[in-house]
Amino acid sequence: MKILLALLALSAMAFGHTSTLESGGFSSGFLHPISGLDHILAMVGVGMVAYASAKNGYLLLVAFMGAMLIAATIGFAGVEFAYVEEGILLSIAAVFALIGFARKMSMAVIFFIIAFFGMFHGFAHGAEFQSGSFLAYMAGFSTSTLLLHISGIALAYIYAQTAMRKQTQLAK
Repeated sequence: MKILLALLALSAMAFGHTSTLESGGFSSGFLHPISGLDHILAMVGVGMVAYASAKNGYLLLVAFMGAMLIAATIGFAGVEFAYVEEGILLSIAAVFALIGFARKMSMAVIFFIIAFFGMFHGFAHGAEFQSGSFLAYMAGFSTSTLLLHISGIALAYIYAQTAMRKQTQLAK
C-alpha cells in the first residue's frame, strides 16, 4: 500500500505538460522535452526504433520532428486537439513496441506511426507556449528532441554491441 501511495504521489513527474504555460525562447524550448519522463521515453524510443529498423532509420527522426513542428504550429495557433496527454502516453507504449518489430514491418507503416505520435508531442509544445519568440522556442525543443533521438540511437547501438559480445562469449 505504501508503494502504491508513493507511485501515485510521484505520477505527476511523468508528465511534461502541466497547466503552466511556456514562455521564453530557445532555452525554454530546449528544456521542455527533458522536463518530463513522457517526452524523454518517447523521444529516446524513437531513436531506438530508428536504429532497430536499420535501413533508412533516419527517416523516422524526420517523421517525428516534422510532424512535431507542424503540430506545434497548430497548437500555437490555438486550434483544439483532443486527447493530447493520452496520445503522448500511448506513444511511449507504441514506440517501445515498435523496437521489437522494426525489422519485420514496412518502413512506411513505422513512418506513419512515428509521425502520428510526433503530432501529440508537438501539439503539446505549441499549445503551452505563451510569450517570447516562438521560432526560438521551436528551435530549442527541436534541438533537444534531436539530442534525445540520438541518445536513443546510441543506447540501442550499445545494447546491440553488448548482446553480440555476450553471444560470442557463449559460443566459445
